[in-house]
Amino acid sequence: MEWPFLRKMLVALGFAYGWVKLIIECVTTISYNIMINGVNGGHVIPSRGLRHRDILSPYLFIIYVEGLSLLLQQAQYLGSIHGCRVARGALAISHLFFVDDSLLFFKANALEAGVIKQCFHTYECLSGQTVNFHKSNLLGVSKATNFGKYLGKEVLLKSVVQAMPTFSMSVFLLPDSLCKVLERVMNRFWWGSGGSTKRGIHWMAWDRLCIPKKFGSLGFKDLCAFNLAMLWKQGWRFLTKPQSLASRIYKARYFLNSSFIDATLGNRPSFCWRSIMASHTLIYSGVRCRIDNGTSNLVWGDPWLSGDPNPMVQSLMPPHLSGTTVAGLIDQIVQTYDVPLLHEIFLPTDIGRILRLPLSPTYEDSWFWYGDPKGCYSVIIFVTI
Repeated sequence: MEWPFLRKMLVALGFAYGWVKLIIECVTTISYNIMINGVNGGHVIPSRGLRHRDILSPYLFIIYVEGLSLLLQQAQYLGSIHGCRVARGALAISHLFFVDDSLLFFKANALEAGVIKQCFHTYECLSGQTVNFHKSNLLGVSKATNFGKYLGKEVLLKSVVQAMPTFSMSVFLLPDSLCKVLERVMNRFWWGSGGSTKRGIHWMAWDRLCIPKKFGSLGFKDLCAFNLAMLWKQGWRFLTKPQSLASRIYKARYFLNSSFIDATLGNRPSFCWRSIMASHTLIYSGVRCRIDNGTSNLVWGDPWLSGDPNPMVQSLMPPHLSGTTVAGLIDQIVQTYDVPLLHEIFLPTDIGRILRLPLSPTYEDSWFWYGDPKGCYSVIIFVTI
């Protein structure tokens, strides 16, 4: 990255001269000492680039890239390229820049592709950054035949292939057959020769490759389990964030008079709701109620008791106590459990587990994930259960 280009960009963006001078001094007054076998091997004074891990570097990099953004905006203003419009009269979008990715929108013809390439070339000459055309098939340049050469097979599978269906898996339950097909493709790529489609010897089954690294394997995703974990994350949000827009919409449609934990499939459910409910039966594997004032959780039906593995009350429910909340077991005068009442209703094992639970009458009941130090659900926890 060329320093003169940074100075010109700062001035063009309207920064004060004194501020620009201060920033340039921070960038240019650096030096490095090279240690060779523990001995100082010399002094290096760079003439370009940004210092790695410097707190200013990410912000200065954004200013660098703003130069490319301006070039693309100028090309669109002149009519050389045509961005994407989501509706008539909407703003045309020619590019979107993210932290580690960029999206370009233009008509798929050689003329506009040439304009984009010229913008890249101008930006390269000014900033010192270059585009690696060996990793792209855009604009008629050569296409990499072996992506593993740049990323490595493991990184390519985990960061690209397995990440691609993540959004779909968080909303829809993919068929098991589709997950198996995807896993076979990944397995074939993993054992293939040089990352090609040539078949190789499969020295280990895919399910064994999915065992976490801490247990000695490679930690690839079991797509079926990962799909359920992503769907249950939606259910976790319904429980812990009932005031969110999605929670209110689904509650009004499917569990108006209960909580998500007591929800059923209902009549004429959408495919999204069917998908979320596919993971509903796994709810008791980790979710627990934190009892505070006891007004939100049922005595029979909600997982609120301490201990493992079964958080449910084991005593038989008297018919007349159907729908009773935990608050009904609390003496509201002294704000403690009504011990004589407990002895009338529950088995001794349940009584001991109930009395071990502390009360906080001034707080509302809440949900937490059992086994996690922070009580929060995460996809990683679910997949490893």
